[in-house]
Amino acid sequence: MSAQDQTKMFKNPILELISKSNPPMMICFHLILAGSFFYIGIRKNIFKSEPLFILGFFAFGLLTWTLTEYLMHRYVFHFTKENKLIQAFHNAMHGHHHEHPTDKKHMFMPPLPAFIFVMIFFGLFYILIGQSAFYFLPGFEIGYLIYSLIHFYVHNHVASKGIMKNLWMHHAKHHYQTPEKAFGVSSTFWDWVFSTMPRDKKSTREITS
Repeated sequence: MSAQDQTKMFKNPILELISKSNPPMMICFHLILAGSFFYIGIRKNIFKSEPLFILGFFAFGLLTWTLTEYLMHRYVFHFTKENKLIQAFHNAMHGHHHEHPTDKKHMFMPPLPAFIFVMIFFGLFYILIGQSAFYFLPGFEIGYLIYSLIHFYVHNHVASKGIMKNLWMHHAKHHYQTPEKAFGVSSTFWDWVFSTMPRDKKSTREITS
């Protein structure tokens, strides 16, 4: 089996094609989608154009993503059972990534499932906070985009200093030392809160190897 075949997520060529993505594609996708929701909110004149409320809900959405990222990574992406459907879901969402951590083509959630997830979250937010969801969701989605870009970066570059080095080491420990810990990618805050920080020791294997 060739190296290219080994990084395929699906045997079906159509499923494999729509499972692929790249940073420019997904940056445009999320900025357009988030901007569209924000524009609808402005047109609806929610909060009567009060900038503090608008920015407040946007910032709250951004921060809420960091907790969602942690919870989904810990309890959804690492959930496995003998059931074949659950195994297929796990492989598509996260299992393939752990088996092929440097596979650039499958590192971002592609447009179709990303759109479905965005709409599900929007529906949930709309039920909880009404029309404010038009400002909350863009912040939440931009938080996801930042997470995705950081995730892509730490798998394809060796950070030498600063916050990116800390995030690089944190995620390397999750992949190569303690997969049951270090669930945060764009932030380590919730790992501290929920006591899933790995021991402070250097990774024995580079994340890009």
